[in-house]
Amino acid sequence: MLLAILTILAYLSALLWIMPTIVKVDYSGKPNVKAVFLIGLVAVLLHFFNLSQQVWQGEGQNITVTNIVSLMSLMMSTFATFALPKWRTIWHPLSVLYVLGIVSVALSSFVSGNFIKHLEEDSGLLFHLAIAVFSYGLFFIALLYAFQLKWLDKKLKSKNMVFCTLFPPLMTVERHFFALTLSGQVLLSIALITGMIYLHNFFAPEQVHKAVFSFMAWIVYAIQLLGQWKLHWRGKRVLIYSISGMILLTIGYFGSRVV
Repeated sequence: MLLAILTILAYLSALLWIMPTIVKVDYSGKPNVKAVFLIGLVAVLLHFFNLSQQVWQGEGQNITVTNIVSLMSLMMSTFATFALPKWRTIWHPLSVLYVLGIVSVALSSFVSGNFIKHLEEDSGLLFHLAIAVFSYGLFFIALLYAFQLKWLDKKLKSKNMVFCTLFPPLMTVERHFFALTLSGQVLLSIALITGMIYLHNFFAPEQVHKAVFSFMAWIVYAIQLLGQWKLHWRGKRVLIYSISGMILLTIGYFGSRVV
């Protein structure tokens, strides 16, 4: 309980450094990236220890939906925090990820549930789950980049964009968005393959929808990547594909699970 509260406070502290620079659209100062990085690092470490207590129990691993969501949030917050010193394009998405971190920690810590598994007995299944979590996390961050791309594109076309040191170049955001989506697609491909190998009921009637929706998401992201690479898609079309892929993947991952 104490770890959960400390984790939430750490995320809130990081947000207090981020939000003033976001709400001021004409902000011309230099954002304190170092402070956000250090506080964010403390937050993700506390998040890790808190989640470890929730998942690793004496009789096995408690893999509830809330714990899985918290794990995905931890992965995304960790990635974004370590990317911050190099990727200034992550500044705006970082605020969303830290809010998600607060919500996921609160849910996993204060909402009870039991779904005990023994992952240590099946390394193949553990590898599959890890790859699936990383894939989903990268796609979610890419979706935040898609919204950022759409917003920047709209501002540039309106020709009334106020200069701000926090507004990253459109091409840089687009390049990072493509890299995140491509990485997520590679991991999703591995997750689908390992699922077929290590999940014996992968195509069972009660589980087949997971494979179907995940493969549909793979097709959507493949079309999006091809469109960006060959046809130079951007703006609304890319955002629609990103939202569609995330919806399909969410249904595939969580459609039949309850806390």
